[in-house]
Amino acid sequence: MKEIHDLNIEIERVKGDIKLIRQSIETIETNHLTHIEQDIASIRKVIWTVGIMVFGQFIIIIKDILLP
Repeated sequence: MKEIHDLNIEIERVKGDIKLIRQSIETIETNHLTHIEQDIASIRKVIWTVGIMVFGQFIIIIKDILLP
């Protein structure tokens, strides 16, 4: 009989762990992923800005080389 009682206690502990895992996943999905997406969007803007600036400098250098 004691084995069945121990198994029931273990099952309840596992169910509690599963609930905690589900709650953690929900927190990550609803909160952290949104912030990560916002950070990536702002990083993309910075990369595009730097790329345009580098391209502009490259055009100026090519112009200076070809038209002395």
